[in-house]
Amino acid sequence: MKIYIDILLVTNAIMTLIMLEAAGRICHKVISPLRLLTACSVGGLSSLVMTIDSRGYFTAVLIVVIKLVSAVFSVLIAFGCKDPWQLLRYFIIYSAVNAVFTGIVVTLWQISGSKVIFFRNLTVYFDISLFKLALACGITYGLLCLYENITRRCFNRAAKYEAIYENGGFIVKVPAICDSGNRLCDSFTGTPVVVFCCDRLFYHYDLDRDEPDPLSGFRLIPCSTVSGEGIIHITAAGSVKIIDDKDRVHNVRCYVGIKPSLNGKSRAIFNPALLG
Repeated sequence: MKIYIDILLVTNAIMTLIMLEAAGRICHKVISPLRLLTACSVGGLSSLVMTIDSRGYFTAVLIVVIKLVSAVFSVLIAFGCKDPWQLLRYFIIYSAVNAVFTGIVVTLWQISGSKVIFFRNLTVYFDISLFKLALACGITYGLLCLYENITRRCFNRAAKYEAIYENGGFIVKVPAICDSGNRLCDSFTGTPVVVFCCDRLFYHYDLDRDEPDPLSGFRLIPCSTVSGEGIIHITAAGSVKIIDDKDRVHNVRCYVGIKPSLNGKSRAIFNPALLG
């Protein structure tokens, strides 16, 4: 079979994207676009091992090492792991997703005898047009969104949470909602954002102005959560604690997003991944 390098690279970059997104949604972990693009590039480049003649033992071992190292780097770049245990956790989940996806592809290849799918050196090549590839990627992304919506509806929202924001001597405590759909993160660092819909916070920092003061430590980013879509002020100042329904206190590493209260009711919205 004639292999086109551009199709090979794009195919495996897209598959890496799908698997990273799937792993991220399973872990409720937000991956910033820049991290995702870089990690997918590593996955795409690793597909070049398909061009290597693997008939020798040492060559076969080298291919396995290259694929393993590239997978570790993809996970490390995408999730920004801060310690070996966190890297191991995300790598195991990513590997499980990879195994399921690859198993399905190889099974279809063996059963159907398809000439469209080609598997060699632990790498898959699809002999199809980029348009069909993009269409398949769109369908897969749609299925992932459907999975997230179903899990969000099934999540136990009856659990009672509270969020505490503290900055110096200023402290605000409000009820909190655990929402896996809150995938808002800082676009530069990929750090998750806990959204506080609270008039007291909003007016304390004078955020009712059209543009934030550059010296205030706030900036505007677009957001979309259960509270709706729009623009939100975020800051790295202060600290956030989440108290769960068992009165356990979780110190979370996050940015703070501040909006006016909803129908006069203050609340915080956070992603369950922040609780570990």
